[in-house]
Formats: sequence, C-alpha cells, structure tokens
Amino acid sequence: MKATFGDFIAQNPNCKKYDGNPEAIHIFNNILSKDENIIAMVDASDAQKPALSACVKEVEAYFKSISNPVFDLTDDFTKQAVGRMVKTVLDPFGYQPHKQKDIPKACSAEFITSATVYSYVGNATMRVIRKIEEC
Repeated sequence: MKATFGDFIAQNPNCKKYDGNPEAIHIFNNILSKDENIIAMVDASDAQKPALSACVKEVEAYFKSISNPVFDLTDDFTKQAVGRMVKTVLDPFGYQPHKQKDIPKACSAEFITSATVYSYVGNATMRVIRKIEEC
C-alpha cells in the first residue's frame, strides 16, 4: 500500500503543524504520490539524482499558484518537510536516504535548491512494474 499523509505525520512528529493543512496534503497526495511522479523519483534516485528533482517544478508551480500560501516554500523548515514527504512516499518501495545533492540546474528550481538521493535497500512492500505490450 502506498504511504499516506497520515504516515508522513506519524513518521515526522515535528511536522505535526502541517496536519490538516490543505496545501501540504495536496502536495503529498496529488503531486508526490502520483504514480508517474513516484516512478520518476525512483528513476532519478537510480540515476544518482535527487528524487525530488523529478517533480520539483510541479511542486513549485503549485506553490506559486496559491495567492496566500500557508505551506511556504520560502521557509527552510517547510522545504525540509517536502523532503520528509518524499522519504515517506519512497519508503514502501524500499528506498532510503543516501546523500544530499543540489537539484540539477536543468530543473529550474526556484525555491528548493537541494534534495536527497535515495538508494534501494530492499524491504519493499510496493514495486514499480514496467512492461511492454502490443496494442
């Protein structure tokens, strides 16, 4: 089963202030937990790139679309919370934090400048399956 926003709060008690925050919930549920973004974050990590680099533009675009954001990506703690969300999302797939790296310049990230590269360590309860099929 995919991780939930409740799992994120339970694993990160210092992020309890985001419990019930609709912006934080949207980023977790509608951006970071989308299948295509999970797959892209796994691929980025396997390529030794920060996982978040796969969807940082989408996260930042959402933040910029809000006129008066409560979940503020100009705040360091909030940026770290996004990183903790990625950790929670990737955990069921057997990925754990490996090292911190700068977000590649090609991502054109404005607020989040570095993120974690993850390594597959096993103990997965979910997996990504890719297959080629004839139509």
